[in-house]
Amino acid sequence: MKIALLGAGAVGGYFIYGYENAADPDKEFVVLAEGNRRDRLISEGIRINGKVYHPSVKSPAEAGVQDLVIVCVKGNALDDALKLLPPVTGKNTVIISMLNGADSEEKIAEAVGSEHVLHSIILIASRRTKDEIIIDMSYNSTVYYGAADVPDPERMLKTVEDAVAGTELHFVKSKDIMLDIWTKYAKNICNNLPQAIIGVPAALYTRSEHGLFLARKLWQEVRTLAKLRGIDLPEKEGIYECADSSRYSTLQDIDAKRPTEIDSLCGYLLKMASENNISVPYIEYTYHAIKAIEEKNEGLFEC
Repeated sequence: MKIALLGAGAVGGYFIYGYENAADPDKEFVVLAEGNRRDRLISEGIRINGKVYHPSVKSPAEAGVQDLVIVCVKGNALDDALKLLPPVTGKNTVIISMLNGADSEEKIAEAVGSEHVLHSIILIASRRTKDEIIIDMSYNSTVYYGAADVPDPERMLKTVEDAVAGTELHFVKSKDIMLDIWTKYAKNICNNLPQAIIGVPAALYTRSEHGLFLARKLWQEVRTLAKLRGIDLPEKEGIYECADSSRYSTLQDIDAKRPTEIDSLCGYLLKMASENNISVPYIEYTYHAIKAIEEKNEGLFEC
């Protein structure tokens, strides 16, 4: 069975760890990359929790058609990554996306056809430092996957099931994958983003009534928009259960002065709100605040 990973970052590292530690000769695992990134991964490998792994790294043309493709790039890199999918997508290829948000499957479907796309999310505690991926193994990393409007769901679901059999990767077939996706999306908006603006860890929601207020307002706005997609999120905001010291992905990006995923996280919601004449002032403020922080990190205000 041929399995390809697109995106070898903090989330992709989980799949490298899982497949490189799986003793199954019937599974051919490859990391897709081109150019300098391909060369660097081949020569340097990738360090995960203190161990350097050297997975097979190939360009899409070298890898050829795959049975399963796992997309783990960040939202701001998806458009470029989509160009790598056609050479590895055959008649029966299944593609799953681990991206935050609720529209990556739509974009992948536009690139290679909706008949290849299963919906999924990953819950994981991981981070990328300058030269290492650190996965918190005390947290039960889990991928939830399911079929939504695909022509051959049982075959596609079986492909995923077979692909992770014999590994320590934790996959769960979802009873309602669209609800799961929007629940994670809402949690990302209301947990991830306020702490990124204020620059503090998850204690913002356990120690500050003001932090919890911001999370609550953002949750309510996402909940309103989710209803446009037929998704009924709980009224009570979802706050991640984790250590007060946890720093989520957007704050990690800001700490490292990397571009964030704010365009893909908030852009989809702002577009929905505009198209339906719905006011979402907290989402709108959050978007512009983080864009301004990115400008600060880029040196715009050094005057």
